[in-house]
Amino acid sequence: MRDEEVGALVQRWRKERRLGVRELAKTIQVHHTLLSRLESGQRRLSVELAERLDRELTTAGDLAAAVAEVRTGQAHGTSNGNGRAVVPAQLPPVEDLVDRVRLVETITGEGSRPAPVNSSSPRTVVLTGPGGVGKTAIAIAAAARMRHEFDGVLWADLRGWDLNTGPRAPAVVLRSWCAATTGTPVTALPADLDDLVALWRSVLQEKRYIIGVDNARSEQIGALIPASPGSVVLITSRDRVPDVPGRVVWLSVPPLEPDDATALIAARARKPAREVAGLACRGGGLPLALRSLGDYIAAHDADEEMIAEMSADTAPPDAVRRNARLSYEHLTEEQARAWRLCAILPEITPESAAAATDTDLRQVRELLNGVADVSLLSKHGRNWTYHELHRAIALEESRRVDPRAVRDGATERSLLYMLHGWANAAVTLAPDRAIGPPLDTPPPSVAPPTFDSYEAALDWSETRWEYLPAAVRAAIDKGWNRLAWQLAACSFNYVILVKAYEQAMNLTQTVLEVTERSDVMEGQAWMLHIQGCIETERGDLDGAVRVLTRALEIRRRRGDLRDIGWTAQAFVRARLFRGDPPNEVLVTATEAVDSLDALGATSGAASARSVRGNLYLVTGDLPAAAADLTRAVEQLPIGGDPLLHCYAYTRLAETQLKQHELDEAEQLARHAVEYAEEHSARFSEVDALDILGRVLNERHDAEGAASAWTRALQIADNIGAVEADQIQERLECLNDHQR
Repeated sequence: MRDEEVGALVQRWRKERRLGVRELAKTIQVHHTLLSRLESGQRRLSVELAERLDRELTTAGDLAAAVAEVRTGQAHGTSNGNGRAVVPAQLPPVEDLVDRVRLVETITGEGSRPAPVNSSSPRTVVLTGPGGVGKTAIAIAAAARMRHEFDGVLWADLRGWDLNTGPRAPAVVLRSWCAATTGTPVTALPADLDDLVALWRSVLQEKRYIIGVDNARSEQIGALIPASPGSVVLITSRDRVPDVPGRVVWLSVPPLEPDDATALIAARARKPAREVAGLACRGGGLPLALRSLGDYIAAHDADEEMIAEMSADTAPPDAVRRNARLSYEHLTEEQARAWRLCAILPEITPESAAAATDTDLRQVRELLNGVADVSLLSKHGRNWTYHELHRAIALEESRRVDPRAVRDGATERSLLYMLHGWANAAVTLAPDRAIGPPLDTPPPSVAPPTFDSYEAALDWSETRWEYLPAAVRAAIDKGWNRLAWQLAACSFNYVILVKAYEQAMNLTQTVLEVTERSDVMEGQAWMLHIQGCIETERGDLDGAVRVLTRALEIRRRRGDLRDIGWTAQAFVRARLFRGDPPNEVLVTATEAVDSLDALGATSGAASARSVRGNLYLVTGDLPAAAADLTRAVEQLPIGGDPLLHCYAYTRLAETQLKQHELDEAEQLARHAVEYAEEHSARFSEVDALDILGRVLNERHDAEGAASAWTRALQIADNIGAVEADQIQERLECLNDHQR
């Protein structure tokens, strides 16, 4: 079953109960346009809304079951574009293991057992222990042994204790996993966490997967557990996670004993065990630290004298710090500074490193390549990564060595790099909605990324969205409230595109509270504007009108013409969706037009004029409607939003029809029909065909009118457009007249 078939079920059951679209929409508390799009398959039906419809239509849960079938069917239909199924294989590389055989065998034994009869939960193994003890390596090794017995492997580092980037949101992980298992673009996945969880569990219902939930905190886990009894979930955590659903095997991972620690160092260093035995106590039995020691020896081809020097300080807590210090002393002053300052970055590219260190690209590449030469960074293509413990040491060393002004400067430039990257991505993702706040010119060393395609901007945004809450928190902690709200505002286009509403509302609420405490009016207006647009998309129109009213009041007091125009448009849109009388919002629509006209914002002004022109049309002021809509058509940008294009042309055609300018009305309507068909804008095509039929009927071209209305009715019935009944009446009247 597909989304369109689910929508058709809703439409059939609604009609069987003699309910109109508007009547049913009002009962289940959604806008009738949303219900029409759900019936046509243009919008996905969420589990929550399916349950509401089941209650209202008395369909005994059949609709919710159909939604689950859609999700499962999408998973089974996944392909890579060549007709072959995509098998997720996200298992990270296997690390060297010493004395972990028993633990690995315990996990693989649990994974090979058949699921109990009537079980609805997967087998779950939780590995606990301190950071660096090797939990992840054990889990990966066990998964590598079992992977051929399963349909695929999904793996995610939840970064539960990462103070630099913050923990990963379960919704972000689920969006990635659902995209990998279903082949669905991230932009087409549901926004709501509950809907993502429902889709995720439906996808894996009949599958057998290994699910790796690495470095997790308790609150991150529940949403990621599938209802798939044939699957195995491997969880690693630094504490004993209390709330893990299903059947759980708890395994505590201890530090290595001295002999095993020596064997691990020797294997990594490619030295006899007797030569490195003095280093065994240096890592406190933590494989992460021990591997680091062995890697340093191998990288520097250390002789007995150097190994003896490394063994001199045997205090386990200082093991990795001492090892890093030996490498650190090989760095030049500029390399050491770059290593310290770049530790604040969630990812190190040449551009982000140049911003943090206030240097040019050529110089920063040379500096960080030099740091990688002594194993304090790893080089991956054009980027670099820190070892987890090395990053912590670099941050400690920076706090000790670098003045606060230097550290704050690095943080600010790094945040500016991210801010301008978000601004550039926003323009590429939605050029018609390039409404972000005006930004100051960044310093010369900050060269933010630019994007030559929609896909590149989307990929960049999808990754950085995970880091954005931590970046905003860092700005707030420093008291840089303007930077904090600008970061949140510049992500708006991405939020609307991928429907990341829950995370965005949490983020904007945090920033709104800060801007209210500090009386930053511009930031308040932006956060309220974003919240209002999200509430409109989610169907909470009363909430949308409430917050957009506040945003508009603030922007009026400030006199921000550009921002008034966009917020006034959003406000008018929310009120019209709510069903408010058109003449009540005409003044606000005029305010939007005047504001955007004054700034020469042609795309925004065209949108605002289209809305106001329709208001004039509804209220009967045809000359004003014609003037607005003609100007809107002239202002439409090339390659802009096809829905706006079709809407403006169709409303102008309707206006000319009412003014009996039939030649121009027919030409405009035909253009709208062709443009809608070319851009697969089916609702717009129905609208334009209806107007074309009315024009042809007025010209006494009964055959042409019948053809246009018949085609419109076919499309309307297929997509569940509310205009279907009205078009049917027009056809019947035409046929009666001909008879």
